Amino acid sequence: MNLIQLTYATRFLSLFLLFFSLLSVSHAQQLAWTSTDQGYQLTEDGSPRLFYQSATKSQDGKYPRANYIHPLYDLKGGIITEDFPADHLHHRGIFWTWHQLYVDGNRVADPWISEGISWKVTQINPTVIDNEQAQLEAKVQWIVDDKAVVEENITLHYERMDPELYKLTIEVELKPLLANVQLGGSEDPKGYGGFSPRIKLSETVGFFDRNGEVIPQELPVSGGPWMNVTQQGPEDPGVVILGEPDKLPSYQGWILRNKNSMQNMAFPGKTSITLSEKAPYLSFRNQLLVHQGLQSAEIDFYYDDFANTEE
Repeated sequence: MNLIQLTYATRFLSLFLLFFSLLSVSHAQQLAWTSTDQGYQLTEDGSPRLFYQSATKSQDGKYPRANYIHPLYDLKGGIITEDFPADHLHHRGIFWTWHQLYVDGNRVADPWISEGISWKVTQINPTVIDNEQAQLEAKVQWIVDDKAVVEENITLHYERMDPELYKLTIEVELKPLLANVQLGGSEDPKGYGGFSPRIKLSETVGFFDRNGEVIPQELPVSGGPWMNVTQQGPEDPGVVILGEPDKLPSYQGWILRNKNSMQNMAFPGKTSITLSEKAPYLSFRNQLLVHQGLQSAEIDFYYDDFANTEE
């Protein structure tokens, strides 16, 4: 075989391997939604990725809740969220809520502990966009004393990025249905409330932002717009929580815990805020990167894409 023949053979082999690789990736990324009496499960080539809990779920009639994500799975099929954990039975997977809910100056419920409130999913639209992306849109009413107080519109957007990474974007909009509806966080110096992933943590869990390691404290800590929660080191497998702190009203900082709790980008703190009764309504976006190891520069790349893209 001469040099020209060898060159063509090499190119043919390279194209064949590339085609086979793309065919394999395409097959591995077949997405589908399946409905049950409890909610909707997203699978990828038959493997579960997430479950959206649309029906009310409780434990022995206590802490009834709906409108959250659990289980959320890693890329090896392991469940990485917790529901009804023994230390905080009101925690639930990937959730977003607050302690204070007021209507016209009266405290009407504590959504954080599912007291005095229920969530009714009135519309839901799961779609598969392509072999790499799927989306679920839902309209949810917050019910207090048989009255709808808030209409919540959510969008969950799943995208497989590569064999070791997927991202899940959560967009939430809150429209008050009554006059003078207010939300607030915990009524203590911690002021927690808002987007709150309850992630299973290793005994050696590490927290890292773009400047390095972050040490959890009792009160909110400062940090960048993303936090990498890993098994231990900065490039270990884990989950990155991304947000837009500059767009949150009365943002408090990161509530971080190395065991028995959720992680939280806290807003608006212990002082409640009034929901706008006309557009633009209160809205916020967060994203999770579920990965097998990412460098800080890579996370910054994904964050720039997140921050500059409206779902």
